[in-house]
Amino acid sequence: MSKANFHIFTYMFRPVNESPSDLFADEFKTVDVKDSINRKQEILANILDDFASQSSGENTQHFTYGNDDFYHKVYIQRGGIYVMRIANNKQTKMERNFDVTYEEDNPSCVVIIDNRNDRQIIAIESNKAFNNVGKVAAIIQTTWRLCLIKHRLTVDIGAKYHVAEFWNINKVYAESQGIDYVVFPFAYPNLPAVSDLMGNLMKEVAKNTNSEPTLKLKGQNNESVRLSENDLMIVNAIKACAASGRPILIKPRNMTVKKVGMKNPVIESLPKSLLEELGDKKKIERRYMNIVKFLNNIKLWYD
Repeated sequence: MSKANFHIFTYMFRPVNESPSDLFADEFKTVDVKDSINRKQEILANILDDFASQSSGENTQHFTYGNDDFYHKVYIQRGGIYVMRIANNKQTKMERNFDVTYEEDNPSCVVIIDNRNDRQIIAIESNKAFNNVGKVAAIIQTTWRLCLIKHRLTVDIGAKYHVAEFWNINKVYAESQGIDYVVFPFAYPNLPAVSDLMGNLMKEVAKNTNSEPTLKLKGQNNESVRLSENDLMIVNAIKACAASGRPILIKPRNMTVKKVGMKNPVIESLPKSLLEELGDKKKIERRYMNIVKFLNNIKLWYD
């Protein structure tokens, strides 16, 4: 059976405590930011519902990135799960009777959003519509940020990666020249399962200081940092970063910084036939149940 590959992303909310513009400062102050962060997924659901209701017709609300708008079509909007296609803007070169013309081409990829309570997952199909799935994630992130700012919220979308990537890189350099330092950049606490991995100290520091806490381990006396797979705190720190799509930084001696999380993304698959049936209303129930099963199998973190 032919399969379609999906890269798995996590989206993480953050409060916006300072007005991005003096023009909206007074209006900004009237929004209860604590209420917004408590209702973050409800607010996003309203935004997604709005996009779903406007996914056809002349007044379509577009996804946006840079100076470009990207059309979309929503096929499933149910129980916190949204399935849509986002189209790219391309031109195809055509030649007829030695005359060259360029025709508009809008290939699309499937995007599955799991906005059920404390899930916050996006699965993006990897195909020829876009050069890379990171571009699609950037389009979604940019659009959501524009919609969320009036609620004093913003969002970060990061690609999940395998924990093993960290240990593979660490082993290579720890056994050769040694490691100067390692940096674990944690997300602002808002997804409980990830926050639990960070530990209570990091959660409280983040909330009390309006920050995204970072753990930096630097070798003392110019010696190498030593990390063990038996150290639960380190293991959980790696899992927290990998689960939220935050690249960990490793600085080997006499070398440039290495980013963990760039080479081993999490990929899950669905039958291509399921994607080809998205517009078939007679098969909507089976299609929905298969997608729910697909989403339920996505893990918080991957070895």
